[in-house]
Amino acid sequence: MLRAVLFDVGNTLHHVDHAWIADCLVRHGHAATAHDVRVAEYRAKAAVDTMFRAAAAGTDATRQVSYLDVVLDALAVPAAAQAPIAAALRTENERASLWRVQHDDTPTVLAALRARGLTLAVVSNADGRVPAALAHSGIAEHFAAIIDSHLVGVEKPDPRIFQLALDACGAAPDEALFVGDIYEIDVRGARNAGIDPVLIDPLGLYGEVDCPRISRLAELLDLLDAERGGAGSDR
Repeated sequence: MLRAVLFDVGNTLHHVDHAWIADCLVRHGHAATAHDVRVAEYRAKAAVDTMFRAAAAGTDATRQVSYLDVVLDALAVPAAAQAPIAAALRTENERASLWRVQHDDTPTVLAALRARGLTLAVVSNADGRVPAALAHSGIAEHFAAIIDSHLVGVEKPDPRIFQLALDACGAAPDEALFVGDIYEIDVRGARNAGIDPVLIDPLGLYGEVDCPRISRLAELLDLLDAERGGAGSDR
């Protein structure tokens, strides 16, 4: 029986402000649209996956730097022009996390999951600002636990960070799902902890993956309905 659903935050509950990044690029003389930035993020996710497979993943803080650099590369920003743009992005991210756009239907989806009797929690590789960010966006109340790696001292894909959320939810690993957007961090991390993963893939560009995927959070409700219908009362 499914008892708990755990969520990543970045690009799962809160999304990158693609429009702000595109405007920043334009201000620095490089034409780009919000959609261009959204597509470029897939290159950054692939780079993170490659780092993990090569056992050279670093920390979440160092990966944020390289993530933004790869986005600029994917947008064909010349190397000589990247430094001021990258500095502007990092300054803005420090001021107010660039992962700050919440889809309008997110609160409704979370409320619907709770109405089904599910306990929800967050497991995020972050910088200590996740609890405040979720409170500011009005969804913190939906979670039995908000586990921010900076605050607990362990990061995904380490199974210990998932276990903290499971303990708070009173759920066993096989009674939970985890929803996230980067394969090596979120899918493999969840599996390391014995939890079934769901990959959120908004543009369907991630390539072949060996787990269920959804394009937006609202599709999770349909996925759970389909699995319930195919397995009676089991997940």
